Amino acid sequence: MGIIQTGPGSPLAFASASGGKIYGYNNINETTATIVAKINPLRQSITFHNPNSFDVFVAPQFVQNVLGTAPTQPSDVALVFANNALNDSFRVYGNGGALTVTGECQHAWQALAVTGAGTGVALTVMESNT
Repeated sequence: MGIIQTGPGSPLAFASASGGKIYGYNNINETTATIVAKINPLRQSITFHNPNSFDVFVAPQFVQNVLGTAPTQPSDVALVFANNALNDSFRVYGNGGALTVTGECQHAWQALAVTGAGTGVALTVMESNT
């Protein structure tokens, strides 16, 4: 019997392995967070790239505890963030800034533009299952 040989993400991969998937957004605004990556239990890394002159904040849609409370049991709490409450978010600087998160990054991710950016801010998101 022959040996099947393949690489992660190649056309013959017999698993959920998948290379980079790239999503482009042109509608990130400063008032309402936009979901930029859905839940993906197989995700190993996610990269956010900001080609704008305005900074963008990214954050998971759910966090494990509410700000100001002691963590007890891990539980998903919806994170609603705004420019006056940027807790649990990461800043992706404008003019080519990038942020890569690896490991525990399987939840959905959301983005919000910095105050003064308006409504048509772009963001590129790439996720990988490998």
